[in-house]
Amino acid sequence: MTDRFYVRRPLYPIVSILAALLTLIGALALARSVWGTVFVAAVFVLLCLFGYASICRKVLPILLLYVGGFSLIFYLASGGNGVFAWQMANRLAGVGVAVLPGLAMPPVHLTRCLTALGCPRLLTLGMLITTSFVPVLSGEVRQVRAAMRTRGITSIWNPAAFYRAFLIPLLVRLVNISDTLALSVETRGFVGNSGGYTVYHPVRLIGKDLCFAGLFLVVLALGVAAPALGLAAPVQGVLA
Repeated sequence: MTDRFYVRRPLYPIVSILAALLTLIGALALARSVWGTVFVAAVFVLLCLFGYASICRKVLPILLLYVGGFSLIFYLASGGNGVFAWQMANRLAGVGVAVLPGLAMPPVHLTRCLTALGCPRLLTLGMLITTSFVPVLSGEVRQVRAAMRTRGITSIWNPAAFYRAFLIPLLVRLVNISDTLALSVETRGFVGNSGGYTVYHPVRLIGKDLCFAGLFLVVLALGVAAPALGLAAPVQGVLA
């Protein structure tokens, strides 16, 4: 999770988490019918309409490469079974689209939401640290690699260079970050009990979130009801 994928006005965190979970479940459940493809595409369009167009545009080439590459692998591994490859493509696309709401949500946004809902502070702080660790680790790796290039070390595939010039400096920097984090938490008077506290920038459920949730549930309900109503042909029938 990096800040370049964050959107200006993300959905309410609980709505984002539930939408991601239901997208994954819906894509897996509907993968054997044409509606699986329609469902994933509809969720992708909904995200674009509700403020996620920028991240969708950035992720779309990666998503197409990811789905296309693995689908080709499944196609070849199954002996040219196009039906199986399409079903797997539906599942893979569902996983990719389900990641988008969480990828675009700043960790502090989720922490403020959970804090306002009365979740234990140890839990919210742990989630904030965990979700913020990936971009911090990425930045530290870039700095260590830059220091290696400055010293004339251009490759880390050499075991001695990897250990002495990359691994040891990275571990030392991470230990220093953990010490600084522990000191900053203690300095700010953090306590683990549920005493009184306030959220400076509260995260509230607004009409946009309710509208997205309603449309999402409509799309999901149509996908679930389509086979019973005879509106969704199986993938085999389309490829036949």
